Amino acid sequence: MKLNKADLQKALEIVKPGLANKEMIEHSTSFAFIGGRVVTYNDEISLSHPVAGLEIEGAVHAEELYKLLSKLKKDEIEIETEGGQILLKAGSRSKAGLTLQQDIKLPLEEIGEVGKWKTLPEDFTRLVRFAMGSCSRDMSKPVLTCVHVSKEGLIEGSDGFRITRCTMEEGMPVKDFLLPSSSAAELVRLQPTKIAEGKGWIHFQTAEGSIMSCRIFEDEFPDVSPFLEVEGIEVTFPRTIVEALDRASVFAKRDHFLDEHITVVIAENRIKLKSKSLTGWLEEEINMKFEDDPISFDITPYLLMGILSETLTCVISEDGLRFAGCGWVYVTTLKSNE
Repeated sequence: MKLNKADLQKALEIVKPGLANKEMIEHSTSFAFIGGRVVTYNDEISLSHPVAGLEIEGAVHAEELYKLLSKLKKDEIEIETEGGQILLKAGSRSKAGLTLQQDIKLPLEEIGEVGKWKTLPEDFTRLVRFAMGSCSRDMSKPVLTCVHVSKEGLIEGSDGFRITRCTMEEGMPVKDFLLPSSSAAELVRLQPTKIAEGKGWIHFQTAEGSIMSCRIFEDEFPDVSPFLEVEGIEVTFPRTIVEALDRASVFAKRDHFLDEHITVVIAENRIKLKSKSLTGWLEEEINMKFEDDPISFDITPYLLMGILSETLTCVISEDGLRFAGCGWVYVTTLKSNE
């Protein structure tokens, strides 16, 4: 069996986020080959992608296969199974063997049946990306770690201090669901075009045939409507903040981008950006027209960058700040810096 190396690499890259960090579930750190697709599963999400010509059935340890493919120089690789191994050949000089577990132990039956595929609204992915930036990372209130998607077309996230509510141009073709923000981050990367319902799971499909199944959370999302209106003064951020934000983001980097944050301080006709890592920090000030009491707020850098790409204007009250753009509104509580 001969496969295009780039096609196989692409498939592994797509499904790689579905691997577990530790093998608490057997084969959850392996790539499983099932019915011409590469499959991963970690109890929170499962990913699969088709590979043309793939005829292997079984599970292979993910790390070794992934690293090996990146080091093979040939565009085409030959794969065969023999004696409980898959044998890979790239040209006449490179050969490798990896253990193949033919009895796949992944509990894929837990995902259950996938319902009928339905087309997602065009603005779904963009607005999920906005909403997930306001989700909490504190599992003591699990509902606040989720993006809430309603059948009526609302997409929202909140950690109790900040809120993002987005309104799609059309409603969703499925009932309400709560999607963990960590799953939403991978969903945004995939850019799906279709959605299907399941029992305890929601499923997404891309134009290229990738499928992502996400375990959803069962609870009621709180009504954030009373907190979305902010009355106060209108303030315009300077355009130069975008470049300063890009520099501040360097020291905000974390293992997961949803854990990143910067502090924004507005006082005495200046706006200051502050970020800090284990090995460094940055503070940068920019001139800005603002003569009221000093205020500050924390925000995820990618979210602020997205907001500023659509609007530089916000409304600031004594204890809140509000940005609004096409189909979305972002509100955060403020801290006094007197």
